Amino acid sequence: ETVTALQYEVTYSMCQKGSQSPLLGGRIALLKYTTTRVCHLIADNAVQILGGRGVTRTGMGRIVEAFHRTYKIPAVYGGSEEILADLAVRMAIKAFPAEAKL
Repeated sequence: ETVTALQYEVTYSMCQKGSQSPLLGGRIALLKYTTTRVCHLIADNAVQILGGRGVTRTGMGRIVEAFHRTYKIPAVYGGSEEILADLAVRMAIKAFPAEAKL
């Protein structure tokens, strides 16, 4: 639900502010970071549920094994999670008013 809500919010912002808005960089980075973290949790939990079958390339665990093996590829192409999290935080801090206390 979190990823879907972030995706809708980013899509709405892109429609309202334009796809090249400087305000979208942090939101998109946060969306990508959250998506890859959720995929990691899903893959780990699916392997835990299926046990030994979750790591076999054939049989009942083949889909879970394929997901567990491939979910990390899109995360690496757009930048590492640490860099994206740092970008999202820096963009959020930049948007805060000068008199705001953190």
